[in-house]
Amino acid sequence: MNFIRPMMETDMLINEFITPVSHVNYVNNSEQTQDVYNYCMPEITRYGTELGQRTDIYEAVLDIFEAEKETLKPAQVKVLEKMLKGFRLSGVHLPDEQKARLMEINLELTNLSTDFSQNVLKDSDSFELLIEDPKDVEGIPAPDLKTAECEKGWCFTLKLPSYMAYMAYGPNRKIREKLYHAFCTRAPQNAEIIEKTLKLRKEMANILGFSRFSDLSIERKNAKKPEEVLQFLTDLAEKAYAQGKKEMEELKKLANLKDIASYDTGFYSEKLRRIKCGYDEQEYRPYFEQDSVVKGLFDFVKKLFGVSFKQVDVPVWHETVKAYDMSRDGKVFARLFTDLEARKGKRDGAWMNEWQTHHKDADGNTVLASGLICGNFPQAAPDNPSLLRHSDVVTLFHETGHALHHLFSKVDEAEVSGVNGVDWDVIEFPSQFLELFAYNREVLKMFAKHYRTGEVLPDEMIDRLDGVRTFMAASGMLRQLEFGIFDMTIHADAYTADEVQKILDEIRKKTSIILPPAYNKFQHGFSHIFAGGYAAGYYSYKWAERLSCDAYSIFVDNGVFDGKTGEKFMDTVLSSGGSMDMMELFEQFAGRQPDNDSLLRVNGIK
Repeated sequence: MNFIRPMMETDMLINEFITPVSHVNYVNNSEQTQDVYNYCMPEITRYGTELGQRTDIYEAVLDIFEAEKETLKPAQVKVLEKMLKGFRLSGVHLPDEQKARLMEINLELTNLSTDFSQNVLKDSDSFELLIEDPKDVEGIPAPDLKTAECEKGWCFTLKLPSYMAYMAYGPNRKIREKLYHAFCTRAPQNAEIIEKTLKLRKEMANILGFSRFSDLSIERKNAKKPEEVLQFLTDLAEKAYAQGKKEMEELKKLANLKDIASYDTGFYSEKLRRIKCGYDEQEYRPYFEQDSVVKGLFDFVKKLFGVSFKQVDVPVWHETVKAYDMSRDGKVFARLFTDLEARKGKRDGAWMNEWQTHHKDADGNTVLASGLICGNFPQAAPDNPSLLRHSDVVTLFHETGHALHHLFSKVDEAEVSGVNGVDWDVIEFPSQFLELFAYNREVLKMFAKHYRTGEVLPDEMIDRLDGVRTFMAASGMLRQLEFGIFDMTIHADAYTADEVQKILDEIRKKTSIILPPAYNKFQHGFSHIFAGGYAAGYYSYKWAERLSCDAYSIFVDNGVFDGKTGEKFMDTVLSSGGSMDMMELFEQFAGRQPDNDSLLRVNGIK
């Protein structure tokens, strides 16, 4: 392993270099960050491709594996197995001409991915809709109105907190349609990028001996083949459809519109949720002040896993960013950065990104882990604190689950430590698991306190949240299943943009109760699969959710804070990284195989 460890160390150093470059381009985007990022990424891609095609290095790794696998630790065997598969899937066995072509493909895909993301970001940042008539903002929550204030009235954008505020509460249907139209027609130039991407991915798969890109993608995942995935997703869709149809019939009845459209569903869903669940999102927001929620989340993690957080003063990339050292038994083992508020130049959504990975370097020294949690929550101001929606709280718990999975690692081999080496379709297990606690009574009591009075969220309001969690759950699940089926289906061939649209239209007939308008080009903004790591892998959210729901049920049955359950979950699932198969880790934790029906049961789907 004296040859392997220095090679892994090089990969870690490269990752520690490129992560800040990539990250700043996502959160403080400018022409300068784009130029630096665009300069670096082809070089990183070229290096990775060349390394993966080096026959001499592959043979050295193979020799070590065959000679020493009986004496190596399980994590080390996993490292070598992962490396060997990576070499094969990089084309190490191919003639030089095909290796060269793979290099060209990888470089072009890197550029296309960057362009796709940049197009979405530019269109999101450039759109503003001015509203001057006070009647058109009646009913919009005060914190959102305060954020939207401008010289001539109120300005709404395609940034998610702003966009979602009007789509859920904006009374003017024509304005909602304008916003919706702008949102789902962003980046029309991405149609050409999609065509090129699918063509190149198929060519790559063919060169490597696979008939479809989806087959190549599955090689690195827990699932066995695309057909298994499609069957899983379709089965769930069939089980959820009848309930989803009933949910939408209720919505149509409330709206009393002959032609209820996609830009109406958010508005009337909010109204229906108030009626059925007695839930007014704005009534809850004073109990979820951002700083209080973060502190409460950390207190919860400490009580569940025995880990403490201490804010530290270190250089950061924006004034709102905070850094925390994490310790167990008084010993610091990791650092977490949080960047939670929306701003111009920051991409939409929420995510966790690893920076350093826990491992032992070539000299035997332990390197501590660090990671980043990013969100797009409402901005705070001196006279207007950042009051989160409960859905924001759920998102924060979700991304923290990812962070804990990375930062809790005790694995010494970087290649399979933290989130590294974890099969992509089970990577969401810890995150989806943790987000369920954002609805739990015992957990909410720890931090949901009115930012002015200090009053703890009343029991009656907590009871309503359980109804909120399962409110229109079938409709929400059908939407996610639509994305997953679409993703896996289009990666079966090199489809044109028109064919991609036809495929999506056909899938929607089985998953969408209310069909979106023809101008909806959702795929042009589907960054997860065209500018992220989820190509032929978006199904992962549902694949992993089986484990998440089942594990959460075990915690509830045993008592959330009984100690032993949390310790066992940490010592098996969270600390093992990718050193073992996730299904094996789940079985170690639960003492059995996962119960697939828990996914439907926890979501309230019969």
